[in-house]
Amino acid sequence: MSSCRYLSVLLVACFAAAACGSDKPDPGTLTVLVRAADRPLIEPIVAKLPPKLVILTTVADPVGALPDQPGAAIALTTRADCSECYRMDRDDRHVTVKGGAKLGLQYGLANALEAFGFRFNHPRHAFAPARIALDTSAGFAKEHAPQVDQRRGLHLHTLHPIESMFDFWEPGADHLQGALDVLDFTVANRGNYVQWCALNDIITPTGSDAAWQEHTRSITKAAHDRGMHVGIAIQLFGSSNLQKAFDLTDSDQLDAAEMAKRLHLLLDGNGFDTVNISFGEFTGADPALFVASLDQAYAAIQAVQPGIEVVATIHVGNYPNLQVTYQGKTQLYYFLVQYANPAIVPWIHTVMYYDLFEDAGLAYLHENFNEHKQFLVDRMQAGKKVGYFPETAYWITFDCTVPMFLPLYVRSRWTDLDGLSKLGHLADHVLFSSGWEWGYWLNDVTSLRMGYERPATWGDAVRQVFAAWGEKGKKVGELVIQLGDAQHDALIGQRLAPFLAGRDVLLDLGDKMGKIAAPTRPALDGIAKLSDAQRADVATKVAQMAQFSDQLAGIASQFEAIDDSGDAWLQELHDGVAVTALRARFVHRLWAAALQAAAGPVDATVLNALQNDIDAAKTVIERRRGALWDGSSGRLELDGVNPTVYQYGYLRDAHSLCFWRRELIQLRNFLTQAGEDVPNCVL
Repeated sequence: MSSCRYLSVLLVACFAAAACGSDKPDPGTLTVLVRAADRPLIEPIVAKLPPKLVILTTVADPVGALPDQPGAAIALTTRADCSECYRMDRDDRHVTVKGGAKLGLQYGLANALEAFGFRFNHPRHAFAPARIALDTSAGFAKEHAPQVDQRRGLHLHTLHPIESMFDFWEPGADHLQGALDVLDFTVANRGNYVQWCALNDIITPTGSDAAWQEHTRSITKAAHDRGMHVGIAIQLFGSSNLQKAFDLTDSDQLDAAEMAKRLHLLLDGNGFDTVNISFGEFTGADPALFVASLDQAYAAIQAVQPGIEVVATIHVGNYPNLQVTYQGKTQLYYFLVQYANPAIVPWIHTVMYYDLFEDAGLAYLHENFNEHKQFLVDRMQAGKKVGYFPETAYWITFDCTVPMFLPLYVRSRWTDLDGLSKLGHLADHVLFSSGWEWGYWLNDVTSLRMGYERPATWGDAVRQVFAAWGEKGKKVGELVIQLGDAQHDALIGQRLAPFLAGRDVLLDLGDKMGKIAAPTRPALDGIAKLSDAQRADVATKVAQMAQFSDQLAGIASQFEAIDDSGDAWLQELHDGVAVTALRARFVHRLWAAALQAAAGPVDATVLNALQNDIDAAKTVIERRRGALWDGSSGRLELDGVNPTVYQYGYLRDAHSLCFWRRELIQLRNFLTQAGEDVPNCVL
């Protein structure tokens, strides 16, 4: 090789390697320039990204140093005119972010990183692009400010054995890091608030739990350092505490001394800004006692931590025993919050993927949530404080534990925000979050971001997430949108939700007692006892399930054609779409067979076909079990002691396909009188 050619090759190699002995960044990397004073604030977000791709550099003048950067770079600078706004400007490879301290600067950094192809999709995992390239359509040269401008965040339902229960409630170094990751995830997706449920295991004979206290204080300090606010959720009455929540009384009567003792334990020096009071499920106290007790609790909370904010959940439950008459008005017991101390902020809760504007499918016996919507709108229009508190997963028997992937949640949360924006100004939007496996991170990511800036359509929120995958991402995004629309039409529009969801022994028992939570359906072995009209309704549902199953099979087939090799995110979505399509096919076959059996003999081969569906789902499950975002500890799918009422991880029944097996055995018992034991699929 000639010396000239050798020199040319050497120069190319040096340029590609970014150095030749120097410390200059590789043109294939992204440099983030920040002042020393701001570095601790944004360092946790950058730390989520591969250090070989993103280099954090401290300089005295980030904007002034930007022109000297040979490759892609972001310069961060603060502004004093706002706290949660930001602006991004660019040239061909450089981005300047001017953000309000503290949150606006972090939001602006996250948006700028997204413009270069990064995504903060899961608390412990970020997506990094194969190549650093600037998306010029990522919101440059405009002001960004929150539409829901007071509070946007996550309620981590730690009464359930989800990831956050371990990380936020059980002390430990790895758990603490998991909690800090959730804070960063929330901020990166434009949130400013996190709360979690207190459990009653810290109510000890000695009145203290030092390890829990240290763990909690570390989390709340880290949140405040990021500019976030933090809340803790408790229950008022022990008599309606169906789970192991921290409550202020073990009965329906508040004892001042005991209440003060418990509140000091919970609040003293622990850094909470907000207390969220709930009132349990299915049990209504005497109205006058309820209002007086809530006032008493508010006064006790203020005595222990003067000035702390108190909010109260207005739950759902259209049951006769929850209808109470107070001041001449008959109403749902939870609405009595409005008669207590006006400083208490009511939060309107809805459940599952149902929204405020459409059919509620008889969830908790509600045809719709019009009463909840009207209360929310009336307060917004009167200028009174109020919050909206919907769900992004329900967990028990209904969605991720079946398992099913349901982007319908994204659609419903957009429907709420868009509809409410036309009726008034919403200041608080907190998402009831129950886990991030099986693609459920998508529900929280999009719903958090929609609270900050709502896109023109719900599909645009999905498209933004998957734009980082280029042309492949466009295909994936459109298929996810098709899936969400199909789910909306079938599960909400045609009320197929109770057929696709699972059932456990407690739900069945609750139905018999009139305590209905999830939308209900006929018993598989009870079709023969239905009236002609009822059986005709089931026949209509079976025909609709056939169409829905075909739709999902078509979407799954299209997803199958997309190359997801080596991409953990797309592989998870692939598995979620596949298992959801299998669930639809299984459910259609199951109910078609039950309907046929009510009229005459059934070909026994249907049982083999149903078992084949379960076997196909097992293949998907095994693939997913080896690639959980939570890692290989097994804490999400194994039996084990924990402080919740559920002594197992929330994916246990999902990964054993307990609900599917339960239904197959119920059908087999109906068809063959086999008398097999039916799994409970709970506790």
